[in-house]
Amino acid sequence: MLWIHIGMPKTGTTALQGFLHSNPDFLASHGIRYLASGRDRGTGVGQLICHNAMAVDMSRNWSRTPESQSQAFHAEYDRHRDEHCIISSEMFFGRDLSSLNERVIAPMQTEVTILVYLRRFDDFIEADYKQRAKNGRVTGGQVDAFVRERIERIETDPDYLNFSTLFDRIRDAIPDVRIMPRIYLPQDLVGGNVITDVMSVLGVPPETVPLPETNANRSLSRLASEAIGLFDPRLGFDKKRRRRLARALQAMEDPRLFRRNDVLTASERKTICGILEKRNTDIRKAFFPTRPKLFPTNGPKPTGPERGHPDELAEFQYVMQVALRLIADGQ
Repeated sequence: MLWIHIGMPKTGTTALQGFLHSNPDFLASHGIRYLASGRDRGTGVGQLICHNAMAVDMSRNWSRTPESQSQAFHAEYDRHRDEHCIISSEMFFGRDLSSLNERVIAPMQTEVTILVYLRRFDDFIEADYKQRAKNGRVTGGQVDAFVRERIERIETDPDYLNFSTLFDRIRDAIPDVRIMPRIYLPQDLVGGNVITDVMSVLGVPPETVPLPETNANRSLSRLASEAIGLFDPRLGFDKKRRRRLARALQAMEDPRLFRRNDVLTASERKTICGILEKRNTDIRKAFFPTRPKLFPTNGPKPTGPERGHPDELAEFQYVMQVALRLIADGQ
């Protein structure tokens, strides 16, 4: 069987992909193959942790991918047809998968399952903002406008974060596909972890899974995310160097650099979740009939004061000082 893990983004995808990439022998012992094709850079051996390069080139009509890649996919799958074969990219989430089906999936003539983790709506928007901030696409002065734009879109676009619409598009792109949504909440994940949860879906006992010792992508605070984004290419900071800076900040484990639920206010969260919970009623009934709501009514409380508190400037200055010290030390 072919499994296509599509995220959604910010649902532990980096941790999962890192695990799949780093543990081929463990996977093989349980009849699981993380397909190297599409992440091997033409070598036949998995070099990248995920299949994001495929998702990018798919949007470019495969202009940078030789036909030999699809042939390699089919040959690799044929060798492991009796195993659980996995492709993983959160960049497949929300994209038209028709060309992926035509080029890669359909010629395999196999059962296909889409594995997708659904994240609480307000948490997803917060994580999306922080990722954009780290990439320099939004700044601290734009957070209010970003939140307003998202709420306006939620109120006016019936397809935004509508999982029924997403699933219908997947079914149109890949006939006879099976879609398996999972809830990305610690209490709903087998073993409290997305890695053990995925392994349990594939029949692996969670207690046998060799989990990594460190968090692959611990969430920095909004202010720390915004600070990283200020180091743009004009200052010699490309995406890779900003990523190194983010990892260096994460490795410090300074509590002043980490905060959760610091992008949205309580009232904004209530508005977002109220609309989107109703929008996804059919998905809840179809896939999670025993849940009274797709996600709990009361979300986690902020680990600090809400956005716009009086000490934000001082906190931002502290983050910048820490970042500049790391840069001076060679990060």
